Amino acid sequence: MQKERDPLNLSSLPLVTPPADNWPEIRAALLKQSRRQRFARYAGAALAAAATVTLAVGLFFQQPTPEPPATVTPQTLDSLITLSQQLENAIRSYRSEVGGMPTDSLVYQVELEDLIAQVDDELSARPDSQQLWSQRVNLLLDLSQLYENQLRRDYHRMASL
Repeated sequence: MQKERDPLNLSSLPLVTPPADNWPEIRAALLKQSRRQRFARYAGAALAAAATVTLAVGLFFQQPTPEPPATVTPQTLDSLITLSQQLENAIRSYRSEVGGMPTDSLVYQVELEDLIAQVDDELSARPDSQQLWSQRVNLLLDLSQLYENQLRRDYHRMASL
């Protein structure tokens, strides 16, 4: 009857003790790794917060440099305004002549036009600012140079045909 219950005679095998439970060591290793990751995350967040606070404080306490009123002469201001108008007319002319622009030039063009719009916005509040008019002229010169370079490329491309 015993053979029917134990046909492979497994009961005659010696008893083997199960291997040691390694779960406490695995759990400790996982907790240690989790602590390291949590510490790294908190350290990164703390550094980012410190950088943000430093930047905010720096921007808050940054004082705008006042323009020296002695250097603003109507003649210089008038000449900057005249130069700005001449550059705008030249840029209008360039735009009509320039075909398609490469993407990198187009991105630069849009950025320059955005900066000019920002300066124009500030000029509406302070129309007698020589520094702003000078900045506007410099941006228009950069934009003009961009169009001139594109016209040169187009001319060379057509000449090589």
